Amino acid sequence: MNRRKALTLSLTGIVATGALALTGCAAGEGASADGKDGQKVVYVVPSSWAQTGAFADNVKAWEKESGNTVEIQAIPDEQYDDTVRARLQGGEGIDIYAGQDNVDDPSAIMREVDESEFGDRMADSVLESMRAADGKIYGYPAADGLSSFGVIYNKDVLTSAATAAPKTLDEFTAALETVKAEGVTPLYLSGADGWTLLQHRNSVNANLLGQDPELAKQLAANKTTWGDVSEMEPQYAALAGWASAGLTNSDVLTAKYETAIKSVADGTAGAIINGSWAIGEIRKANPDANIGFFALPTTAGENQVALSRPNTLHIAAASKVEDAAADLLQFLITPENVAAHLAAAPGIPAFTDVELENPDAAIADIQTYVENGQSGAAFDTAIAFPTPESELIAAYQELVGGRIDAAGFVKKVDAAWQGAGKTAGIKGF
Repeated sequence: MNRRKALTLSLTGIVATGALALTGCAAGEGASADGKDGQKVVYVVPSSWAQTGAFADNVKAWEKESGNTVEIQAIPDEQYDDTVRARLQGGEGIDIYAGQDNVDDPSAIMREVDESEFGDRMADSVLESMRAADGKIYGYPAADGLSSFGVIYNKDVLTSAATAAPKTLDEFTAALETVKAEGVTPLYLSGADGWTLLQHRNSVNANLLGQDPELAKQLAANKTTWGDVSEMEPQYAALAGWASAGLTNSDVLTAKYETAIKSVADGTAGAIINGSWAIGEIRKANPDANIGFFALPTTAGENQVALSRPNTLHIAAASKVEDAAADLLQFLITPENVAAHLAAAPGIPAFTDVELENPDAAIADIQTYVENGQSGAAFDTAIAFPTPESELIAAYQELVGGRIDAAGFVKKVDAAWQGAGKTAGIKGF
C-alpha cells in the first residue's frame, strides 16, 4: 500500500484520467445530485488508485439509485498510510478507505463485514488472502482486477528489437540497445512519481519469491537480509546500467507517470515497468496501441509474475453512514459493474462469476503465466511487514540518478528494512 496528506482530488487529476466525481459536504450529511436529501460517503484512496479512472460511472449510478453522494479524496501514495492512520485515530471524517490491513486490532478502526455477501463468488485462495489474523474479514474486495507487475511494452517498438519477449537481463538489455539505435526511448522511467519506481521492486520481488518461496517470511523474521539474496545486486545493477547507458529517458528523476503512459501508447518509448493497471491507461491514451506484457527478466531467465490479493476497502469503525457505505461497496462489485470496471481498467477478475467478453491482449499475456504455473503471491501480501516505502523510493531515485551503485542501493534497502522492523517492534529485529 502506498501514501499523502488529505487532499481533495484536483481538477487536473480528473481531466487527466477522465475519472473521479467529487460531490457532497460534511461526512454523513449532504444531498444527492437530484436535490434529494441523502447521506454523503467519504471515500479515501491513494493517488495512484485515483489515476486508474475506472469506477466513476459506477459511483454515479449508485448516487442516482440511492440518493446519496460520494466524495473521493486522493492522498499521495507515499503519505497515504500515515495520513489515514492519523485521521482514523483522530476520528476525522472517513467512511471508506484502503490499507491498514495488518493492524493488531482491526476492529478498533474498521468494521467486520459479512463475507457471505461475496465469498461464494471468489476462489478460496483469493478469499483467504483477505482474512485477518483473527479469522475475520474486515473489508470488501474492490472491483479492480488482481494486479500484476512487470514490463508493459509497445510491440511495434520492442518486438522489432526482440522477436520473443526477453527472459534474461542480457536479452532485455540487447533489445533496449537496438531500440535506442533506432532513435526511440527504449525504457521510460517516471521517477518523479516515486510509487512508479516501486513497481520495479514489485516485479523483482515476484522473481525472488519464484526462486525462494520462503524468502518473504525469512526477511520479515530477520533470518536473512536483502544483501544475502544473489539475484538482488544483478537486478539493480541492470537498472542503474540502463539509466547510465542512455537506455531510459534522460529525465528519469523529473518524468511523470502520465508522460510514461503516453510515450508507450504512441510508440515514442518501447516499454515501462509498472503494474497491470497501467494497461488500461495506455488503452485510453491510444486504443489502437499494440501492447503486450512480460515478466521482468532475470539473470538466468527463470521468470514469474506476482498476483496481488484483491484491493480491500474498509468501512471505518467511526463511520456514521455504515449502511450507505456497505451498500455502495456491494453495488460496485456486482458482476455487471465489475465487468464494466475491468473493461475500463483491464485486470484479472477476482470474482469467478465475471467473464470478460474481449480480454485485453496484455492481460492475456499475464494470464498465460498464471496458466503455466509461473505466478505467485505479491511479496507485500505474502507477509505482514511495514514496508519502508519512502526510504525505498529515495534509494531508487539515487540509483537511477547515478548517485549510488547497486551495492549501495542494496545496503540502503537493508538499512531501511532493519529500521522498519525495529520501529515496529517486530521480534528478531
